Amino acid sequence: MIILVTLSGEIGIKSPRSRSNLEHMLIQNIKNVVNVKSAKIDQGYIILEVDGNFDKLSKVFGIASYSPADVIYFSKLDEIVEYVKNKYAEAVKGKKFAVRVKRVGNHNFTSIEVAKIVGSALYPYSSGVDLENPDIEIHINIRQDHAYIYDKVFEGPKGYPIGTTGRTVVLFSGGFDSPVATWMMMKRGTSVTLLNFKLGGDLHKNLVIEEAKVLSEWNSGHKIKIYFVDGMPLLATLANVKKPIRVVVLKRIMYKTAELLAKEIKAYSITTGESLSQVSSQTMKNLFVTEYGINIPVFRPLIGFDKNEIMDLARKIGTYELSSKMPEYCAISTRATTAANLDEVLKAEEGLNIDYKKLIDEAEIVEV
Repeated sequence: MIILVTLSGEIGIKSPRSRSNLEHMLIQNIKNVVNVKSAKIDQGYIILEVDGNFDKLSKVFGIASYSPADVIYFSKLDEIVEYVKNKYAEAVKGKKFAVRVKRVGNHNFTSIEVAKIVGSALYPYSSGVDLENPDIEIHINIRQDHAYIYDKVFEGPKGYPIGTTGRTVVLFSGGFDSPVATWMMMKRGTSVTLLNFKLGGDLHKNLVIEEAKVLSEWNSGHKIKIYFVDGMPLLATLANVKKPIRVVVLKRIMYKTAELLAKEIKAYSITTGESLSQVSSQTMKNLFVTEYGINIPVFRPLIGFDKNEIMDLARKIGTYELSSKMPEYCAISTRATTAANLDEVLKAEEGLNIDYKKLIDEAEIVEV
């Protein structure tokens, strides 16, 4: 079966060298999830010959759309017209239709002429032409001496191919926010490593693993590694910290652990699911205090999203049901300040004497 893959629009505007690298990585990612017999790049498209199911293409980042297509070789326009008429005369009966044509190469006809002539050939069999809201769309993509003909266009997730824009360490709690933030970074082509502070025993751990498995369906065949840090001793240590700043101090511990892990695995950023002022620890002042002294970028893909928007994305991704079962383990204080004092937080943190290297070395690592 021939599949015509349309590349994400951002890939097409890159320099020739960058575009070539992205295209070849996309082909490799496709091969990770679909049985590909052959693949070639053709001016904004990837032409695949596949054996078996191709549904997983809907979750491969870098794909704008994909269509199963017939391919015909021709020497004159009449051959295209005859083929399309024979294939679709029955399909357009009682229906409104439209013909969409794209063309690359030197021909003695234009795209508009092809659409008009093919449309005229099908018109007697149909209920008429409707270019705005047709019941069936027939696509003809002409490339030099051959044409791809199809009537189904499946949407891809767009973005960049996984593995093309670097690696990030995600502070992954497993609630609604962090899986969505992870997915959004994956959409930008980022390889993700998850760092979870296990605060709820095996229930917490198992839900995080299941969420990672859902995210791995979008990861183009690449594995996702999860570092589980035992968070219970940290909570006991925080008993010595004033209640209003406990959450901010805990999050600084998480940030600093993520920064050290990023250095060890050659990641160049931290990603969080924080949204501005969604909770007390995510006010602008508290985010400033939390991030103070962190020497790599902190990405917050959800910073401008409200909770309903985040949950809508969670449903699309497939993590909503799992996230809804996750208790709120980080609610360690009901008196949290919305404007933590930096000096007070740094002093409290210093008194804890956290061994960040030990946290990472003793972490349980799970790969899905």
